[in-house]
Order: sequence, then C-alpha cells, then structure tokens
Amino acid sequence: MPFEELEHTADVKMRISAPDFLSLLAESGDAMSSVLFGDFAKEPETLTLDIEAEGADTAELVVNFLSELLFLTEVEYLVPMSYSLTKTENGISGTVSGIEFDRAKHAGGICVKGISYSGLSVSETEAGFELTIIFDI
Repeated sequence: MPFEELEHTADVKMRISAPDFLSLLAESGDAMSSVLFGDFAKEPETLTLDIEAEGADTAELVVNFLSELLFLTEVEYLVPMSYSLTKTENGISGTVSGIEFDRAKHAGGICVKGISYSGLSVSETEAGFELTIIFDI
C-alpha cells in the first residue's frame, strides 16, 4: 500500500512510500486527496493544471508541493487524480490532472488547513522513499 494513516491525537498523520522521489510526491498528493475528499469513484480527468514547487531540501520541497496542491484544490476546485512531474534545478514542475469538485461526490473528507513540519521525515530506503507527514486539520 502506498500510504497508510497512523495514529495521531489531533491531526491526520500518514506514512507514504514510493519507489522514487517523484512518485513519492504523487503518492503524497493521493494521500492528501483521500483526507480531503474521502473515498470517491475515479472518473475520466477533465482538468489539467500546472504545478511547480521549490525547496532548499527534500522536506521543504514536499511541504511546498503539497501546499501548492492544497491551494489548487481550494481555488480551482480540483480533485487531483494523476500527476506528471519532472525534477528541476531547485524543485519540481509539471501538471496535475483531475476533476472538478462536486459536493455530492467528494464531500466525504476533512478540511486540511495546512501541511505541518512537525514530525516530518523523508528518508531513502532500500525500496525507494518513505515520507511521514502530518496534515493539519
């Protein structure tokens, strides 16, 4: 399983794993979508938006990527479903595709206020990368 929810007293804590760093970002986006929108049926994607993020290190890049993605969910009403990302000199750029939010289909989640640095860890493992992150709700 690419992500799992861990026990946390007040927020949503996740452990996310992927074979490479760009896949880790995509899986972290999927994890946040599961918090925001609950379990929803996949549909053909109808929206594609640009996304960019930079960071001084991998932890800051993850937080900035997820913060930008959270912004797109709130301002563009995007329910993210897939990612096309490439590494840049200081971060990543690419696109995120999905569908427009529909209250009848996507209201099964919890509002995420932000991405926390508290307890954040990104590590390289034998199988790829692992991220532990807290979504502030």
